Amino acid sequence: MAEQEPPKRTDEPGSELGETARQMRAAEPYISAVWKLVG
Repeated sequence: MAEQEPPKRTDEPGSELGETARQMRAAEPYISAVWKLVG
């Protein structure tokens, strides 16, 4: 049976989030700017 590596643990903010959540967090400033223009 192959051993699985434990999940990589970093101290970066958002490191416990999934890939999609990290991408959404990275896009947050752009999404906010668009909503300000729409409003």
